[in-house]
This record gives sequence, C-alpha cells and structure tokens, in this order.
Amino acid sequence: KEALVRLIGKMVDKDPDLYLWLQTAVQSASVKKKPAPSREKRKTSVSKAEYRKQIQSILHSLGGYRRSEAYWMMGGMVSQLQQVSESAYAFLDAGDPEGALVILSTLLTEISGSFEEFDDSDGELGTFLDDLALPMVEAILSADMSKSERNRMANELEPVINELSDYGIDQLDVILAALDKGWAVGNRFDAEDSDDSILVEAQLNVLERQNRTDEFLQLCLETGQYLRYILKQIEVGGYDQAVATAWKTLTQASESLLVAKGLRDAGRLYDALQLAEKGLGLEGSKHDLGVWLGPIEETQGRLEQAIQAYQAAFTSLPSLELYQTLEKLSGQNWETLKPALMRVFEGDRFADEMVDIYLFEEEWDAAIAAADRLGDWQYNLVEKVADGVITVRPDWVIQASRKQAQALIDKTQSKYYAIAAHWLTKMKAAYLSTGRKAEWQAYLDGLKSTYARRPALQAELKKL
Repeated sequence: KEALVRLIGKMVDKDPDLYLWLQTAVQSASVKKKPAPSREKRKTSVSKAEYRKQIQSILHSLGGYRRSEAYWMMGGMVSQLQQVSESAYAFLDAGDPEGALVILSTLLTEISGSFEEFDDSDGELGTFLDDLALPMVEAILSADMSKSERNRMANELEPVINELSDYGIDQLDVILAALDKGWAVGNRFDAEDSDDSILVEAQLNVLERQNRTDEFLQLCLETGQYLRYILKQIEVGGYDQAVATAWKTLTQASESLLVAKGLRDAGRLYDALQLAEKGLGLEGSKHDLGVWLGPIEETQGRLEQAIQAYQAAFTSLPSLELYQTLEKLSGQNWETLKPALMRVFEGDRFADEMVDIYLFEEEWDAAIAAADRLGDWQYNLVEKVADGVITVRPDWVIQASRKQAQALIDKTQSKYYAIAAHWLTKMKAAYLSTGRKAEWQAYLDGLKSTYARRPALQAELKKL
C-alpha cells in the first residue's frame, strides 16, 4: 500500500492534471451500494464544480493546437470524456441517480458551450453526445424528483439540447420527454422510433437494476424485447418459459448463441443444442454460433451435426483452421464437401483465407494466380504467397519481389528503402534456393551501381 501511495504521489507531481481526475475518480469509486431507497430524499455527494473543472480541462486540452492538428486528437479527447461519463454509471449502479444526473448534465452543458470550437467531421464528439441520452434518461427515471424539479432541469437543458440539435445531434430530445412525463413517458412504444427505443431500454435497465423482475419481464413482453425476456427467465430459473419464447421469437443466429450459452451454463444442454441448431438456419452471421456449437456436438458424438455447425461457421467467415477441422471430420465424404466450401471464395471474397487454403493444399499455381490478380491493392497476399512457394516456384518469387522492391525504390524516399530491402531478401533466398548465387550477386551489384548517389539505399543494400 505504501509503495502504491508513493507511486501515485510521484505521478501527480509529474502531471498535476491527474489530481483533479483522481479526486473525481475516487469520489465515484467510493460510492457504496445501498439498500432500496427510503421515501426520504437524500442528497448526493457529487460536486458539480469539481466535474465542471475536470470537463473543462479535457475540452481545453486541444486549445494550444491548430485546428488541423486538433482534428487528429479528437479521439483522445473523446476517450477522456467517456471516462467521465462512465463514472455516472458508477453512481447509477450505486443507487445515486442524482449524482449521475449532476455528471451527465454537466457534460452536456460544458460540451455544448465549446462544441463549435472543434472540427467534428468524423462525428466522434457528436456520437458521444448522442450516447449520453440513454444514461441520462435512466438517471431521470431513477431519481426521486418532483414535477417542479424536473421542470427546472428541463428549463436548464432545453436550450443546450436545442443548440446541439442545430449541429445534427438529434438523440437528446428524449431527455426532455423523460423530464416532462417521468416514468409515464414509456407507455407508448414504436420499435421504429429511436426515442421510444431509448425510453424502453432505459426503463428495462432501471427495473433490472432495482431487481423488479416481474415488472421487467412484463415490460419486455409488452415492448417486444424478447431476447432480454428470455435471458432474464434463464437467470431466474424460468427455463421452460425461456425455451418456449425462444422457439417462437428468435430471428438472429447471434441471439440463438446467447440463449444457448445461457441454457448450457444452467445445465439445460439438450435445450441449448436444439436452439443452437435452429439458430444455424436464422439470419445473420453463423460464425460465432458454429464455432461454439461444433465442439459440443463433437463431444456428444453427433458428428453430422458438428459438421453442419462448422460448415455454417466457415460459410460466414472461412479460415484454414475450420477447413482442416471439416476435412478431418468428414472422412470419406470430404471430396463431396470440399467443392461446397470453396464456393465461398467466388468473386475473390476472403482472399487471405483463400490463399491460406491454396498453400495448405499445395495448389501453388492457384495461390500465385490469386496474388497476381489481387496483389496490386493487397500486397500482403504477394508476400504470403512468396513465403509459401519460395522453394517450389522460385522464379515467380524473384519476379514478384523485384517488382515490389523496384516500386519502393522508385519512390525516392528513404523511409521506403528498408521495406524494399525486405523484398530483396526474399528475392535473394529464391535465387540461393536454386543455386543461382552469381545471378543474385550480379543483380545486387547492378542496383548498387545504378543508385550510387543514394546513401540511405546503399546502406540497406550493403546488408544484403
């Protein structure tokens, strides 16, 4: 402990800005979860002034840079703001929504006042602000606020939200709706309406956080949030309800995976396998579902089902590892299955994975053809194939390596010379693998002579 305290002290001495961050971070981390709140309103310990200082410090961190320089640093600034917003969730989880409201409303207000100073062409800051809508609504719905208190906060935030809306940040109106009607705002639900979607998600999060399970389940059914309903039923032991609802409502393979994992962890392996197998026929990528289901089917001795799972995974996202697994499991049926797998690569989809398989199967010319066809914009394929065929197709490696190296040398920029030398190393290995050392030396001497006035390139060539 003493060593840690000394280390923190040295860090703060080196960077005084850490002091303010530590002050607010410790304040957030020290909040303890409390039992269900009593009717008596309690006062949060969060200091608005301290958070304002911290947020302003973050926003002003780009002040000394030109606008073009600050543009490239926006991501770092937004990451620091995200750390502040995460502290609001700590207060929500600790049963202090009032503290969360202080943090989130301060973030909105301070950023709004500085927004026009930033070049947010990539939308990083705007996206961050839109993402504040959900925790803000959660805090409003959780807080013990009177109608007059909600009105007061709405009057403070409405001009801020309107101003941000002028910049295209349009997810924040839901905050004013929550302040206007409180919990009753979610009585309507339109799945296509983003405001309604945020409101429902916020209400479900509040109910779950407060362990109001029956209300949570009822709201899930009323609003079509079937996946959350199923996962909660599994959590509380309502397995039959979970399975029945899953069979009727799941539409995505990724949803089936989540439910199957939950059922397996709960000891309901049969139901998990049945729903996972159903998921292989649903919409969306089957890769994650297939690689999870395949090994379980294998351990159950269900090889046909395992092959189906691995094949679905391969079709969504092929890999050499899956290819080898399917070859091993399919046995005598491999020659029937293999053409179906290779159809995944039609149109040069998944070129990297395709080349891996060509090299594994020692289909050298097919790999070379792919590299020649795609290498102009996927030069990594050329390198992968060159490494794989250096002893069996050395002439192609020599030709391809020379082309890559020469293109880099022709740029006449010293930063590319080390990469050019990297390609020349492959060229040298190909020459030597066929006993043509003299040809390599003649080519190298020619380069040294041609580019005698480029000392940086000469230094790289000397290493060869």
